[in-house]
Amino acid sequence: MEKPNDSSKTKLEDFALIEAALAGDEVAAGTIRCPETNAKLEAVLRNRGASDTEAKDITADLWTDCFDSREGRRPLLEKFSGKGSLNAFLTRTALNRLIDYKRRQKFRGELPASQNMDQPGDAFDSLPGEDSPGDSEDRLVGLLRDAMLAAFSRIDPEKLVVLKLVKVHGLDQELAGRMWNWSQSKVSRNISAVMEEIRDATMSELKRIDPWLELRWEDFVGLCKQSSDLFS
Repeated sequence: MEKPNDSSKTKLEDFALIEAALAGDEVAAGTIRCPETNAKLEAVLRNRGASDTEAKDITADLWTDCFDSREGRRPLLEKFSGKGSLNAFLTRTALNRLIDYKRRQKFRGELPASQNMDQPGDAFDSLPGEDSPGDSEDRLVGLLRDAMLAAFSRIDPEKLVVLKLVKVHGLDQELAGRMWNWSQSKVSRNISAVMEEIRDATMSELKRIDPWLELRWEDFVGLCKQSSDLFS
């Protein structure tokens, strides 16, 4: 009998844990909102540009929304789709909220005095919130997509074709070399070089879009793996 792989087993366990927690099982809820997970979420936020206070506030609000229905919204845990682990879902949601908070903070600071003080709700409150019905776009996915597309636009199209043929379509490097009249070693060097260009251009664009967000390339790659809707 074929055993389920670790990923499938983890997802089933996550769904069972969520179902129990939302049904009122305090032990299950405590397992999800354990001190270790709370500390990891706060650390992720601090390491990505949040102050200590911001990290604590965002995490506290996230836990509240995980289990409670407010203003007609479903508990956040009901939105877990199983695309990744529960911890990955919580981390991604926390980062989304950090991005949302920082952008709102920047927007508030840039409002004209008449709006910022006399009528603070007119423009600021019209921005979509984390779970507002009109906001179908995942802010983190949007940020990653914009950075990656901007990076690709800076790369020599011919280099991208070679990269795509070899890395995406599995074309043998020797055969690719024949097509461009290159040696196999030149193909390999060009692929390595263009991947470095993409990395550098992507991180540069991320820093341009949100200077306060301290994402590393390893973070970017991990988040892309979790985001099946990145280029949908």
